[in-house]
Amino acid sequence: MLLLTPILIVPLLAGLLCLTVRAPRVMAALGVLAFGVTLGLGLALVRQVLARGVVTEWRGFLSADALSAWMVLLISTVSLATSLYAGRYFERDVAAGAVTPGRVREFFVLTPLFGAGMFLVVLANNLGVMWAAVEGTALSSVLLVALYNRRTSLEAAWKYVILGSLGLALALMGTVFVYAAACKRNPDSLPSFNWSYMMSVAGQLDPRLLKLAFVFALIGYGTKAGLAPMHTWLPDAHSEAPSPTSAMLSGVSLKIALYALLRFHILTTACLHSDFSRGFLLGFGLFSMFLAAPFILVQKNLKRMLAYSSLEHVGLICTGFALNSPVTIFGALLHMGYHALTKPVLFFAAGNIHQTFHSLEFRVIGPGVMKVLPVTAIAMALAGLAAIGLPPFGLFLSELTILSGGLASHQTTVSALILVALLASFCGILQQLARLLLGARKTGGPASDARHPDGVPAMALLLGGLLLFSVWLPAPLLALLHQAADLIGGRS
Repeated sequence: MLLLTPILIVPLLAGLLCLTVRAPRVMAALGVLAFGVTLGLGLALVRQVLARGVVTEWRGFLSADALSAWMVLLISTVSLATSLYAGRYFERDVAAGAVTPGRVREFFVLTPLFGAGMFLVVLANNLGVMWAAVEGTALSSVLLVALYNRRTSLEAAWKYVILGSLGLALALMGTVFVYAAACKRNPDSLPSFNWSYMMSVAGQLDPRLLKLAFVFALIGYGTKAGLAPMHTWLPDAHSEAPSPTSAMLSGVSLKIALYALLRFHILTTACLHSDFSRGFLLGFGLFSMFLAAPFILVQKNLKRMLAYSSLEHVGLICTGFALNSPVTIFGALLHMGYHALTKPVLFFAAGNIHQTFHSLEFRVIGPGVMKVLPVTAIAMALAGLAAIGLPPFGLFLSELTILSGGLASHQTTVSALILVALLASFCGILQQLARLLLGARKTGGPASDARHPDGVPAMALLLGGLLLFSVWLPAPLLALLHQAADLIGGRS
């Protein structure tokens, strides 16, 4: 049974069909249908991966292991929720004159293409195709960032495309160096560029070229992942993009770049049998966490604050992988999933707030959002508590798993640094959201009447999934995560 090919084709068809229809609700329904189908296919893929280890199609051109299957689930879930939210969101924007119907069509065409590109990143066996797919996601997402066609959104999109293109050019150099490392050991024949082949001959690759390849890939894909200090595009793009796009950027797009970087990390570790790549991941991960905390505290724009929160979480995920114990790697994979369920809810709530108060600035919105948008405020409060790592939410479990794994592997100093960074971000986000949601509203503010709740199905889907999987992980999902952790840790 073919699974990988339909996962790629279904969103592509949905995007093309959106060119032929006019009603935004029909376009949104096509997106919901497409990503609902890919989620079902992703669940079927999990069963096949658990049974067979690796699923391949088209003579190995497409390949899925446990890590790929995990990413397919995350992309499908976040994209499904985004499609559920986007319909009503753009209806309100069109009614307010913030965007034209043509731009709305552009969103519903580009978003499934964006999703298809992310699927190709995680399903492509060829490292060159993987790079091209990451480039494709960057091109589609930069058009989504510029959707409102304002000066500030165009400026953010321009910064995104410049830094992203520079980063991907460096990632291409890293990809070329990997191929050169294989060619140097086999000068009489051209080796395959498939990742599976590279892993099979990892011990024969030129170690010096592979070190150089990883450094280029780290800077290149790290830029796309938003790792500090290459993160400067991140707060601008998140604050100017439509909220559904911000949800996809933060929820899964950053993790797609991390996935590509992980493939290089796994290959480098298999070749060198050293801590070379882990040292870089640890340094950039900790730096990202510590840089995020003060910027969270001083932010005056809601979505920029959420963007810096994403920087902190991406840094934690990198640090978990770098610690390289089975427990920390498992915790980092778990954190990817819980963060993917949490962060879109915050951006959906921010979208509702923006459309009500016509601003994302804290001074304009003022305190007491709970009185104006009670349902949105409750959803934001729950997601905010999850994002700062409070129980019973899963991010508390994943953070505790990484910390306990670090301590168990006698990496006490790193574990202490992680805890300090987490506490700093905890204080910053808690203060910002408490100031926004609670308190009495000032009279004569920009909004005084409670609105009907918007985006409830999308937020309920993600929050419900977050609460469910925080207290119960199905056995197949647990087995999948263990398989993926073994792959990253070199134990498969």
